[in-house]
Amino acid sequence: MEANEYLNQKRLAQQVLENVVDGVEKKTPFQRVLATCYDSLIEPAARTSTTAILGFAARGLSDADQQVVRGIIRDGTQVCGARYQERYRLGNSYSFPGGESLAAMSPVIPSSRRFLNQGGWDHRDALLIPFWIDGRILGQISVDDPRDGKRPDTGNLTLLEEKASVAALALWDACSLEELNETDRLFQFLATSGITGLVVVQDERIRYVNDRAEALLGYDKPSLRSLAPWWNFLHPDDRPYAWHRIPSGGSKPQIIRAVRRDGRVVWFSICAHEMLYRGEEATAIQFYDVTDRIETEAQLKDKALRDPLTGLRNRAYFDETIHLEIFRCRRYKRSFTLMIADLRSFKTLNDTLGHQEGDRILSGVAQLMRNELRESDWIVRYGGDEFLLVLPETGQDMESLVRRLRSEIAAWAEANVQAGLPFGVDFGWSTWSPDSPAPIKDLLKSADDMLYSVKRQTHSSPSNST
Repeated sequence: MEANEYLNQKRLAQQVLENVVDGVEKKTPFQRVLATCYDSLIEPAARTSTTAILGFAARGLSDADQQVVRGIIRDGTQVCGARYQERYRLGNSYSFPGGESLAAMSPVIPSSRRFLNQGGWDHRDALLIPFWIDGRILGQISVDDPRDGKRPDTGNLTLLEEKASVAALALWDACSLEELNETDRLFQFLATSGITGLVVVQDERIRYVNDRAEALLGYDKPSLRSLAPWWNFLHPDDRPYAWHRIPSGGSKPQIIRAVRRDGRVVWFSICAHEMLYRGEEATAIQFYDVTDRIETEAQLKDKALRDPLTGLRNRAYFDETIHLEIFRCRRYKRSFTLMIADLRSFKTLNDTLGHQEGDRILSGVAQLMRNELRESDWIVRYGGDEFLLVLPETGQDMESLVRRLRSEIAAWAEANVQAGLPFGVDFGWSTWSPDSPAPIKDLLKSADDMLYSVKRQTHSSPSNST
């Protein structure tokens, strides 16, 4: 259905409602009249039968009261068939003495007028006259504030129901709901039967929510419709997704995060398309949960970038991440130090004690160094017995750290390595600074040259000769 045709039908429906409230106000004692037309037919007494309000007309309501009605319609508040219970039936109408039962099921705009007639109309009373179509309800007339303060007699009730019958047929013809439902059948099927969540957005508010979206986000539908703006359910870091213009033909699926009502972060594959909803431009946003896939991929990636023996990051992680560290240091004009640590005489330990004991020593030293570093530092197992330490915001003077690491490792080795076996750790380092931004390969070579210079000095020392 074209947008112009739909709008014309809404105008015709509105005119029918206006005629209804005019007639009720002029020909019955009731001074407050509200007529509403529903978006679709609902089954009386059925809790599962719900719809939204398509439009309304009123007489005798204040401007503030009419603003309340507009807000209810704008927020997509659902009308439930449960309000039309058989025990409240009065002819073809529904009477709610005292109004409490009705207020528990739907919004009520109370009257400020008080009535003194004993046994007459009470300011809390409500009388609803439905627009009946083949046993289902298309809308209703709600009346209040009778001039004479009396409850409706048979004549008034008959007149109201006759007007409602005529109006029901006129509304049915004006809205062409049969044709509208046929046009929207594919949308309704996709919305209610699909595996994807669907919300329809207009003016930065959610106007339609399907059951799957409700389940994925953990919000009930009224809560989702009350979000302002709609993207409040997106993760704060991913909300820019909602601010980008949707290209013609719809957006490509993207992976973004959302926050459920219980606070849990979930990952969605999400895409958006422009559409007409109730004859006006809107955006349909579809999404489905890919949290398990994202978490599995993250676990696999973490496993691929972690050394299984020591639990430290591995060389692949270093190669992937060191460029980000350089970018950060260049941006904030800070330096970092790249340090190589090499276990001295580790081959001798392996040959003497066996590989299982060698693995225990290697893991122990790795954990000790990790514990001695800052939270911002990171360490990787770069080779068999070689580690790389990346130390952000440090300068050339690293001697104090090296002395502390050597002391701690020596103390650990005294308790954990067989006495008499040669063991220690040698260090070499090089510092990157924004004033002299050397390439990674040059930093590694400089640190490696220093390491082997230290090794030569250590091996040539008389105390280490064999």
